[in-house]
Amino acid sequence: MPQFLVLPDGRRISLDKPVVSVGSDATCDAVLIAPGVKPSHALLFRDARGWSVSPAGKGCDIKVRGRRVDLAPLESGDRFRVGTVEVEFSEAESPVLGAEVAVPPRNSDGRLVAVLGELSARLLVQRPPMELLEVAMRGLADVVGADVGFLVAADSREGARRVLCATGAKPDTAVVDSLVDRVLTSGAPVRVGNVEADAALARAPSMEALRLGSALVVPLRVEQVPLSVVYLGRRLGAPAFSSVALEEAMALCALTTLLLSTRRELTELRAQVEGLTRRIEAATFEGLIGESPSMRALYRQVERLGPTPLNVLIQGETGTGKELVARALHRRSGRRGRLVAINCAALPENLIERELFGHARGAFTGAGAERAGLVEAADGGTLFLDEIGDMPLSLQTRLLRVVQEREVTRLGEHQPRKVDVRVVSATHVALEAAVARGTFRSDLRFRLEEVRVEVPPLRERDEDVLLIAHHVLTQEARKARGFTQKATEALRGHPFPGNVRELVSRVRRAAVLATDELLRPEDLELGGDTAPMIPLEEAREAFVQRYVREAIARCGGSKKDAAAALGIGLRSLFRYLGEGD
Repeated sequence: MPQFLVLPDGRRISLDKPVVSVGSDATCDAVLIAPGVKPSHALLFRDARGWSVSPAGKGCDIKVRGRRVDLAPLESGDRFRVGTVEVEFSEAESPVLGAEVAVPPRNSDGRLVAVLGELSARLLVQRPPMELLEVAMRGLADVVGADVGFLVAADSREGARRVLCATGAKPDTAVVDSLVDRVLTSGAPVRVGNVEADAALARAPSMEALRLGSALVVPLRVEQVPLSVVYLGRRLGAPAFSSVALEEAMALCALTTLLLSTRRELTELRAQVEGLTRRIEAATFEGLIGESPSMRALYRQVERLGPTPLNVLIQGETGTGKELVARALHRRSGRRGRLVAINCAALPENLIERELFGHARGAFTGAGAERAGLVEAADGGTLFLDEIGDMPLSLQTRLLRVVQEREVTRLGEHQPRKVDVRVVSATHVALEAAVARGTFRSDLRFRLEEVRVEVPPLRERDEDVLLIAHHVLTQEARKARGFTQKATEALRGHPFPGNVRELVSRVRRAAVLATDELLRPEDLELGGDTAPMIPLEEAREAFVQRYVREAIARCGGSKKDAAAALGIGLRSLFRYLGEGD
């Protein structure tokens, strides 16, 4: 018994050799042009047991009966998904009255090109789908030389048929005969060369009313479901429709469906992007992006602390945006001076000392002129000390004097200079632990930490991941405009140990190198196995810490209220946060 593949557009590919290739490349045995179909996507093998299907390479997902497979035997009637479309494996010819099976269109004339041109032009100006279907139906009737044409849809009522538009006849003409039913049921096209040769068909309402001698009925599929058909006819006495006419009709219907599907996908993508843009605007605060409860609590805390003179310690992992928080605090402080920043982990000890406190002329070899330090540069403004936990212990005494006495002494001088600075510092380490180790002064810690602000890691606010990713994509303004469903799932599932900095880096790189409008997991270098498994105890601790931070955010930043709400003591809450007492 002959075996063949039934493609979404109705084409049948005979399986007459032991290995058959399926993909979007023209060299494949079965050519499929659809979203998600790779150049070489699937391979069918024949052995003594029958036919089997498998992916042609890495990243070529194949699903049989809804499950992803590496190799699966096929039985007659089985469907396997390739990209976004399904292909049927069959061992029996489908009896279609008077029909010839279509193959890919071999040639066409200028009329077909003109119809496609008009469809494309209307797509560009976003015309309604019904208008596009009517253009396609009328154009198709012209291409194949039909006297009449109808677009017939399956109504929501069981068994009902409805004429959406017509050419060469009135739309209310009855076209409910067996041909329409057959095509809507089977999804296969029908060509009737001679209506009079079949007495039952000749008595069909449409045949009698329109005096048809030949007919073509071709399905218009939406996600492989034949929701409507194009019914074309020639009057008695006119030449019968040829197999070439059927080829042209099928080709134009397939292209129309593809264009409409693309239009729908782009419309949905545009709506998604617009919705995300509105959410990003509402969730953006001084360069920070997030609508999670913990970020909302952070925004409120910055709003309250900004105008105060209190020194603030910003606690957070690397890459969470601590400097953005510092700048937001400064902008809300009302201080006339500028924000001056220094990374305490980026410079050697002697250089940090010169940069912070300045020096007199001749204070050391090469000091040919006096120079004010960053503390003086921040006079009237804010001094931001990033990674304060890495400041050498020997310099902490001098910094304590600046914070406590509001004065600074340059290297090589003995007379202190008064300064008016607000100190905002940031660290990714727990200063309590550093104090316990003897690497950080406890008195300096208390001076710097008059108030603590905590920036949550990205893994604790996964609802913000897509907002940030889409914002970065919008800022890049390149070809890529969104993410595939798998990429979205990969973004949501990745732990992002590098936090926002890692996310931004991945999306920017993918956007620059993208060749498609939708980024895939491999573009983001987020495969299915990129998120490493962590020990159960570590996972439990991470969950508890995240839950406690969420409780603090819900309680407006009050740890005391959060502890009460959780039914634990304040000491226990600090322990869960990894902060000691």
